[in-house]
Amino acid sequence: MSAAGATGFVHLRVRSAYSLLEGAIKAGKIGKMAADAGMPAVAVADRANLFGALEFSQTAKDAGVQPIVACALPVRGIGGQINTRWAKTPTVVLLAQNEAGWLNLCALSSAAYLEAGEMAEPGVEWAQVAARAEGLILLSGGPDGPVDPLFVQGKAAEAAEALQAMKAAFGDRFYVELQRHNLNDERVAEGGLVRWAYDN
Repeated sequence: MSAAGATGFVHLRVRSAYSLLEGAIKAGKIGKMAADAGMPAVAVADRANLFGALEFSQTAKDAGVQPIVACALPVRGIGGQINTRWAKTPTVVLLAQNEAGWLNLCALSSAAYLEAGEMAEPGVEWAQVAARAEGLILLSGGPDGPVDPLFVQGKAAEAAEALQAMKAAFGDRFYVELQRHNLNDERVAEGGLVRWAYDN
């Protein structure tokens, strides 16, 4: 499909090779790939880091694509945890909306590493995210986030409480995330997510 015939789809969760075991694309190639696919913009949301942000931003701009700097940030202290043996801390996606958002995203990403214990996975407390909400757009996290597993476990009230806390911190810069990869957990969670979104 040519750029002129593109639908305007914008990928907000691309993982680069800086997301170990989650992405393999070099950050500098993402912009051209997005342009070739007819995307007007693309976000790189690496797990807990912004290592590829500069390289990605420069090359995406050169390819004629609007770069969106984001981070899939592991967050504790809100919603549920994913209870499988090798599961990582649930993540939310934060997208920088402006310079204030970029500075807050940098602070949160740095805190994820500086405040992690010796063997702990990098991550932050929800209170830190809420305190640095200015200039950021929040996505609820999808199947890997803190909310979807609660709906899957039949804990709709707890899920709604977490969603309400996200809305309270981010207002109209908070988006309930739906993902459809033909996975059972996604199908189970979707009804509750959609109901909450319409109600709120």
